[in-house]
Amino acid sequence: MMGAEGGFEEDESVPPLRISGFLCLFFGLLSALGIIGYPMLVTAVIAIALGLVALRPWDKQKPVGVTPARIGLVLAVAFGSCGYFVHSMKSRTLANQAEYFARQYLDVVAKGEFAIAMELKKEAVNRLPLHMPLMDHYQSSEENMKTLTEFESDGINQQLTDVGPGVAWELGEPVRVFQYYGMQQAELLFLNPNSNQEPKKIYMLMKYDIDAQGVGQWRVDQCRPHMKRLVAESIL
Repeated sequence: MMGAEGGFEEDESVPPLRISGFLCLFFGLLSALGIIGYPMLVTAVIAIALGLVALRPWDKQKPVGVTPARIGLVLAVAFGSCGYFVHSMKSRTLANQAEYFARQYLDVVAKGEFAIAMELKKEAVNRLPLHMPLMDHYQSSEENMKTLTEFESDGINQQLTDVGPGVAWELGEPVRVFQYYGMQQAELLFLNPNSNQEPKKIYMLMKYDIDAQGVGQWRVDQCRPHMKRLVAESIL
C-alpha cells in the first residue's frame, strides 16, 4: 500500500507464513517409519519439536502453517507411540525367549549332555539333522571326538556339571536385548542361589539366527564365568 509520505506499508491482510508447520507435517508423515525401525522414532521427536514452534502464540492473523502443524503433531504422537510400544513388546518377547533358551542350555550342560549343548552353540545352518545320532557323529572321527572332549573339559562346563541340573538360577540384572551389525543379541547375567558354590555368576551372550526356512531361533555364543573388566584409572 502506498503510504502518505511516498513509502510502503506492510499489507496486514496477508497472514504470516510459518514453514515449521509444513516441516512438522512432513516429519509427522515420516514418523510412520518408526513402526519399522526403532531409530526412525527420532522423526516423531523432530515433528513434535517443529509443531510446538509452529503453534507458538500469534498476535494478529492466524499464520499459514498452523493447521499442517496440528495434523503433523497428531500423526507424530500416534505413529511415535505405536512404534515405541511395538518395539518395546518385541524386545520383551525376545528377552523372554533368550532367558528361557539360556536356562535350558544351562540345564543341558548340567546333565552332562555335552553333544546337545554343542549343537545349541552352532548356527542353525550348521546344526546336524534331528534324526542323526549325535554321539555316532562325534565318534566317527578323531577330530570330532577331540572337539567334544575339549568342550567337556571346559572349566565352566565342569562347574555346571558339578552343580547339577534343576538349579533355580537368578537373573542378576534385566536381560539386555540389542542389535549388533543388524543381528539381534541378548546379554544375560545369572546368579547362583547357592553363594558357596561355583560358578557364582555366569555371563551369557545369545544370538538370534534365522534359518533357511525363515524361522528364528536363539543360540549360545558365549557362556563363561562373569568377570569384572579391568578399567584403567583416568589420567588427570
